[in-house]
Amino acid sequence: MQQQLDVALKLNRDPQVFAHKSHPGDVGGENVSVVFWVDMFLVFVLALCTLLQLPRIYARLSNPSERRYGHFLYRASQPKHPPTSTSSSSQGSETSQTGLVPADAADEKAARCPPPKHVRAWEALLRPLVPFLRTPFIERIHLGGTLFCAFYFGVVLFAGLYRTSVFTNPLRLGYVAVSQIPWVVVLASKNNIISLLLGIGWDHMNYIHRFAGRLLTIAANIHVLGYVYKWTNSGDFVRHISEPRYAWGLVAIVCIDVLFFFSLAIWRLRAHNVFYLSHIAASILFLVAVCLHMRAAIPWVIAAAGVYLADLALRCLKTRLCTARLAPLPELGATAVEVPALEGGWRAGQHVRLRVLSRRMGWLSWAETHPFTIASASGAIAQRGLVLLCKNTGRWTRRLQALAGKEQMDGSGMTMTVMVEGPYGGPGDTLLASFSGVLLVLGGSGISYGLAAAEELVQKATAGASTVTVLDLVWCVRYSDCLTPMLPIFTSLLAQAQAAGLAFQVTVFHTRAAIPARTCGAYDLPAGLTLLMGHPSLALRLRDLVSRTQQGALDAGADAGEKPRGVLVGVCGPMELGEDVRMAIDAVEPDVQRAVGGIELIEE
Repeated sequence: MQQQLDVALKLNRDPQVFAHKSHPGDVGGENVSVVFWVDMFLVFVLALCTLLQLPRIYARLSNPSERRYGHFLYRASQPKHPPTSTSSSSQGSETSQTGLVPADAADEKAARCPPPKHVRAWEALLRPLVPFLRTPFIERIHLGGTLFCAFYFGVVLFAGLYRTSVFTNPLRLGYVAVSQIPWVVVLASKNNIISLLLGIGWDHMNYIHRFAGRLLTIAANIHVLGYVYKWTNSGDFVRHISEPRYAWGLVAIVCIDVLFFFSLAIWRLRAHNVFYLSHIAASILFLVAVCLHMRAAIPWVIAAAGVYLADLALRCLKTRLCTARLAPLPELGATAVEVPALEGGWRAGQHVRLRVLSRRMGWLSWAETHPFTIASASGAIAQRGLVLLCKNTGRWTRRLQALAGKEQMDGSGMTMTVMVEGPYGGPGDTLLASFSGVLLVLGGSGISYGLAAAEELVQKATAGASTVTVLDLVWCVRYSDCLTPMLPIFTSLLAQAQAAGLAFQVTVFHTRAAIPARTCGAYDLPAGLTLLMGHPSLALRLRDLVSRTQQGALDAGADAGEKPRGVLVGVCGPMELGEDVRMAIDAVEPDVQRAVGGIELIEE
């Protein structure tokens, strides 16, 4: 960074770089110095947060069963073949047309591993403030995230106003905009150092990327307007704008505004390809234009380009070309995608990006990638590979289900060549197997996260690599027949959990009244699986789990004098479901939370 400062100072002293540099408030290299030290302050804040996270980082890396997962997908040692399927509506069958084959009841070759160390999150020190900080503010952004954005804005505002004025020195805001380029690029990359250090998935930090990008846009536009106003008043606008470096500055600001406009939610959600392509084209042109406009920006642009190229290289290393089997899940309104060749490498809660290489999905299907949460555990006993449940939410997923359904009617089965990139996101440095109790609250397609987490915990309990004694899974669906394709999986997991000594319960709530078209008939439900109508009382269920966890942990550690390791609540579903879970956690008395070792929340 010192070399970056020296280069920028040298360029700033070059009289040929900025003919417009002489104005009040710009003393020597003050503009460069201010934005440089503001960047250093942001690095210091990142280092401080990393220091607080170090105990959890060490706990994860010190456990062999945890440190090898979550980085790269690895292939099976021997080729696996998708199982021959039967009817998807068979309620008692141990196989299904979805390819979601239940795991064996026991794993004789399960490796015995020590359970991971449990380290409470440093946020536990802020326990009285947690309910306040978790208050929803804007969509999925909590008040804590909003306060951080306000802090970030204050830091950038200081850089723009320290010992100067935007009216007399618009050049300062040009430096402020340039200094934010590396941060915006880092926060946008899927393989970024900030996520690695803080244990937060890139997708959970994307709102900071958008906020930083908006600050960059505001600073750059005020910088341009300042000079337009100045040159217009002096009558020199045409003469200045005809100079190459200012023409490139105009190109740069147009690119920034294009990036801002096409990053709005309406484009991201309804025309993602337009958003993506405009981002790629405008970003590259912007980096080139800003260097030609402002030579002092080159060090920051080089840093941003280096981050972007490193991210691209890692994404290539994380990409696997495989053959996948597809099967429709009409009860869930989804399509199951099973990739038997990928054996493991991911953690529960992580997602991959799927690209289908088939003309049957359209001529441009190769250009589309879609993120899906993994619905199976890494190195699962059933050896069914990586499984995705692709919910029908748009044109691409509906085409996928229609194609899978057509092939199913032909009786030939459906296989496609796919590119799988990942894994990304996930629980970070939070170790599910290090707690005493786990409650999984899922809504609709959130079952993908629940299946992976439950299977991973049962698998580790079988191997003696988990301290979880109580595991509850609550799944909210619209209609009762959604249970049909999942029944064999739940039955198998319950049998494995019982053999491993894990108290596992599954409760499925169907929230819509029964209709003939969505009636599932009579289920032969195994012990531990309950089907109810209505909405769950999450506060009562959490209190019950806390009580059973505390008692189970005390019984298990009575001789050793161990205390409960806490309860983890994982939620994946609609925003309203997440809010209900937060309210249920906040309703538990502080004394009860301390007695059980604390209650932590993961939102996927």
